[in-house]
Amino acid sequence: MSKIITFQEAIEVSKSFNTRHLLLGNGFSIACVPSIFTYNSLFEETDFSSNPEIRETFKNLSTTDFELVINALDNSASVLPAYDKSLNDLCRKMQLDSQKIKELLIETIASRHPAFPSEIDEEKYKSCRKFLSYFLFKGSKGRIYTLNYDLLLYWALMHKQDNEQFVIDHNDGFGRETLLDDGELEYPRELTWLTNEKKQNVHYLHGALHFFDVGFQLEKNSWKDTGVALIDQARKALAENKFPLFVTEGDSEKKMEKIAHSAYLFNSYSSFEGISQAGLGKPGNTCLFTYGVSFSDNDKHIFNRIANGKIKQLFVGVYGDPKKERNMKIISLAEGLKSSRKDYGLNITYYDSESASVWGS
Repeated sequence: MSKIITFQEAIEVSKSFNTRHLLLGNGFSIACVPSIFTYNSLFEETDFSSNPEIRETFKNLSTTDFELVINALDNSASVLPAYDKSLNDLCRKMQLDSQKIKELLIETIASRHPAFPSEIDEEKYKSCRKFLSYFLFKGSKGRIYTLNYDLLLYWALMHKQDNEQFVIDHNDGFGRETLLDDGELEYPRELTWLTNEKKQNVHYLHGALHFFDVGFQLEKNSWKDTGVALIDQARKALAENKFPLFVTEGDSEKKMEKIAHSAYLFNSYSSFEGISQAGLGKPGNTCLFTYGVSFSDNDKHIFNRIANGKIKQLFVGVYGDPKKERNMKIISLAEGLKSSRKDYGLNITYYDSESASVWGS
């Protein structure tokens, strides 16, 4: 392995490429609020001790997908009375457990997430926005992909500050489509995902807490527009049977199943696959940075796109002593992507994540 360089040195090296992309992992959130964000899955952190039947239902369905279990309970409660009227009490219990799962989900999310954007220091936003500007600067074709479903990236992108020496040109694909009704233009109240938005350059590969699936469309709740904490918006949406679109599964195969059944998630996944291929035919002159990414097996559906792709250069962030066990594992997994390449070589450069000062010193 070559020496670890600084983030600024990595940026200088990357200037020889036409396009610079970024993939964020859980370390991005941990660097901001280490006391809250962890590597554990949402399912592992949820306390089901007072509802053992719920945990058993997850086990019986072989899933950690909250939405799947909620739907299974709701559907069973609707169907069973048609076969046996004596099961009415059991069905009411299923309905109550379905509501309980929603509350447990919100409680777990709230316990591991700041309630308001204002809980993040201004200096942290300043540092983070400067970091993000290296990838989404004006005129850039760069894209940001995140494996996280928390709100920190969204808050940072929306938190424009006075006297910034850069412009972040970001587009998450959501907007208010104009509707034509009796010859008059109307604008829907909700922000919805515009499936034909070609300028989208921010992708939540595993969904996000502020995205809600309402069946016929995907809506986005905006804290800036409402002034209501997004966690409170999530609770209100669940009460209206709107489920947040985010991937809670613990292993790669089940994550991919969820992705395949969502137009938004599959579009983002396809976009990442596209930049990994880096053009038709021969590889394009592009590079990809990772920050806070552990290259673990539960996200191999993402990393396999790099291994099977053609992108020339990968810049991998390593936090702290590269000889530490966790860093040695990251380096080993990243090198595994390189060695699995068949037709096109992959060059990997390692940089010191701490030198990026993503959320300040």
